Amino acid sequence: MNVLFLTIDHVTSFSDRSIYIDLVNQFIEKGCYVTVLSACEQREQRRNSSVYFEVDGGEVIKVLVPNVTKVENYIQKGISLVRFNYLFQKAAVKAMKKRKYDLVLYGSPPVTVYGAVELVKKRQGAYSYLLLKDIWPYDCVFGNVLTTHGWKGIAFYILKLMARRLYRASDYIGCMSPANIRFLLDNEPWLSKKKIEINPNSVKPFGWALTDEKREAMRIQNGLPCDKVIFIYGGNLGIAQGIDFALKAVKASETVEEACFVFVGGGTAKAKVKKAENSSDFKNLIFLPAMPKDDYEQLVYACDVGLIFLNHECLAPNYPSRLLSYMQAALPVICATDTYTDVGKIGVENGYGLWCESNQTDDFVKCVRKLCEKSLRSSMGREAHSYFVNHYTVQTSYELIVRHFQENN
Repeated sequence: MNVLFLTIDHVTSFSDRSIYIDLVNQFIEKGCYVTVLSACEQREQRRNSSVYFEVDGGEVIKVLVPNVTKVENYIQKGISLVRFNYLFQKAAVKAMKKRKYDLVLYGSPPVTVYGAVELVKKRQGAYSYLLLKDIWPYDCVFGNVLTTHGWKGIAFYILKLMARRLYRASDYIGCMSPANIRFLLDNEPWLSKKKIEINPNSVKPFGWALTDEKREAMRIQNGLPCDKVIFIYGGNLGIAQGIDFALKAVKASETVEEACFVFVGGGTAKAKVKKAENSSDFKNLIFLPAMPKDDYEQLVYACDVGLIFLNHECLAPNYPSRLLSYMQAALPVICATDTYTDVGKIGVENGYGLWCESNQTDDFVKCVRKLCEKSLRSSMGREAHSYFVNHYTVQTSYELIVRHFQENN
C-alpha cells in the first residue's frame, strides 16, 4: 500500500520521534511505502537546503512555505496558511507523477490542505483519513485570536468553511477523545457519525531503563533535589496552558514540603516562569529550557508525577500529547484543566490521574499532597503505563486506520 502523508511539521529525518513520524514508521514497518509532504518554513530553508530525502520504504518531500509559527502578525499568518492549500496541492501533483497512492493521511491543523486531499482522491481513488488534533477555527477563538463577529469574524467564517471542506474530503476522522467527538458533532451536526472514531495521540513505545543510581544522577545533572517528590511539566509555556494559574498553584503548594516542581520548555510565558524561579517568592520551582527529546524523556523517568495545565477559559477540548511521555514513564498525572476537555476525567476513571479545575488552587494542592504518598504514586503509575500500552501506541492507531482500508477492499 502506498501512503501519502501531509504534515505542517518540519520533518528532518525518519529517526525523528513524534506522534506523526512514529506513525509513519509504523506504516513503513508493515510494508507500506510512505511519501511525506512536510512543510518547511522560510526560516528553516536557510538552515537546511535539502528538499528531498529517501529511505527504504519512504521519502520526505519538503513543501517550501511562508513562516507561520512564531509569527505575531495574525493577518500575515492567515495569508500564509491560506497559501498552504496551493503549495501542498502543487507538491501532491508532483508526488502523484511518481506513484499511485492508496491512502492519504493528514493532521489538523492546518485545515488548509483540503485541495491536495481532494486531488489525490479524485485522480487516484485514494481513501482519506484525518487525524483531528485541534478543532479549527474554534481553538482560535480562545485568547481573542479570532472572534465570531467583526473583521476577525470574517476570518473565523472563512476558516470554518475550509475546515468543513476538509471534513467533507475525509472518508474517516480520528478524534483524540469522546469530548472531541461530541464537540465536533455539536458544531458540525451535518457530519455522519459513522465516519468519526476515537484515534488518540500515539507514539512508538520507547522505554529508558533507569537504575536508582542513574535516576539520582539525572536529578543532580539537572539541578533537581534527590530528597523531594518531583512534579514535572514539559512542553509549551503559553496562554493556552494557563501558566498564570500554574504559577499560583505551585506557589500555593509550598505548604507541601515534600514537593518540588520543574518546568521544562519554551514559549511566550517562558520569561514569566524563569522570573518566578529567580524570585524569592518561589522556593519550590525550577525552570529548565527546552532540551532534546531523548534528554527530556530520560528526565521524565527521573521524576515522580506528570503535570497537565490547560487555561480555564479554553473553549474547545484539548488533549495534550505531553501526557504520553508521563504515562510511558509510569508517572501518575495531575490534570488542572478547563471543563471542556476530558483528559482529566479519563485519567481519574482509569486510575492513573487526578483532576481539578484550573482556577482552583486549593484543589490542586490537595492533589499534590495525595501524590506525595509513595504507595499511591506507585499504583497509579502502574495504571498509567498499562493504559498507555493498551491505548496510546502507534500499533493501535495503525490498526484503526488500516481496518477501514481493508473493509473497503
